[in-house]
Amino acid sequence: MNMDVNIERERRKNRKRKKRGISLVLAVLCAVLCCIFYSGVTVQAQDYAVLTINVEDVYKTPIDDARVSVTYLYPRPEDTDISDQFTKKGVVTFTLEPRREYILTVTKAGFLPHAEIVELDGDTIINVVLEYTQEVPIIHMRRYTLTPEEVGPGEHFQVHLVMENEGTGDALNIKVNATPTQFFSPVQPSSSAYFERLDVGELTSARFTFAVSGEALSGVYDLMFTITYLDAVGLPHTTQETVGVPILRKPMIKLLNVEYPEEVDRNEVFIFSVEIANIGRFIVNGLYLNVESDMDWEYNSYYVGSLEAGDFDTFTSEVVSDAFGVHTFVITIGYVDDFNREHFYEESFSVVIQETVPETTPAPEEEGLWQRFIEWLKAFLGLG
Repeated sequence: MNMDVNIERERRKNRKRKKRGISLVLAVLCAVLCCIFYSGVTVQAQDYAVLTINVEDVYKTPIDDARVSVTYLYPRPEDTDISDQFTKKGVVTFTLEPRREYILTVTKAGFLPHAEIVELDGDTIINVVLEYTQEVPIIHMRRYTLTPEEVGPGEHFQVHLVMENEGTGDALNIKVNATPTQFFSPVQPSSSAYFERLDVGELTSARFTFAVSGEALSGVYDLMFTITYLDAVGLPHTTQETVGVPILRKPMIKLLNVEYPEEVDRNEVFIFSVEIANIGRFIVNGLYLNVESDMDWEYNSYYVGSLEAGDFDTFTSEVVSDAFGVHTFVITIGYVDDFNREHFYEESFSVVIQETVPETTPAPEEEGLWQRFIEWLKAFLGLG
């Protein structure tokens, strides 16, 4: 009997040990799964970061084709090599593993190399300024002036260039040449300019005269200048600058064959007639006529619209006034140019309004004695 009781007790203990073991295994398994789950979500949310590098010189000009290298500060066996990149418009980007330290190196011929350590915690932008290895002249156009500011087809204009040496070294043998284009032709001898030297920080200027093609349409055209020069050791340098030249086709509108009487009577209706002519080489758009007057007009405005070169239109109106004196009236012509700007052209005319003088019949004169005798004689002889 005692033996059976002991056996039963041992069985109960074994069952409790198994339950505790299973509970412990389940708890450990849950903990592991939770760790894997949460750690996986964290890595997936931050598995890379973007490193952007902006490279420019001391004058804040972006540097192209600079070699940018990124390496691990503390490499790991599983790391892969990071390929070098070259700047385009002064910018490169890398996609890297976050929460690590990297060595950033930037090199370019003619500049001192740059290196720094980057602690990458997330998306980061780094600005790198490269210094020149030697004194280098850099000539740029400071400003320019066009005379006139707008030029028409077939006309001449002048460009006044002001240039500055913004570099760190003096420039020698400076040559400025205008690049011929389809619509601009340099007028000799101003197609080029030469300067013996231009020291750091100094300004110089040159004037160029050009003729515009008669076939040029309205618009803003680029005129390019090439500036070549040498540094102190004889290395050549080139800068290109562009000037915007506005070309505007200018319509030529004129009033022709103006017809009206210079003097009229009060309340007398007269006809005013004029031809609106386009005497230029180009079509004119938005053309209209307007009358400013203190007299009464049948029509005080007239819309023409578009008028081809060499064509004309006629404006006619009846006019009347009941006021005496000289009356001055203004004819205004308006139109829109190719830059959608409105222009006006005016002419003044005058007419005299005078009082109507009625025609009078002269009173018969009293006959004299001799005249009465002649009349009696004619009657007596039957000659009346």
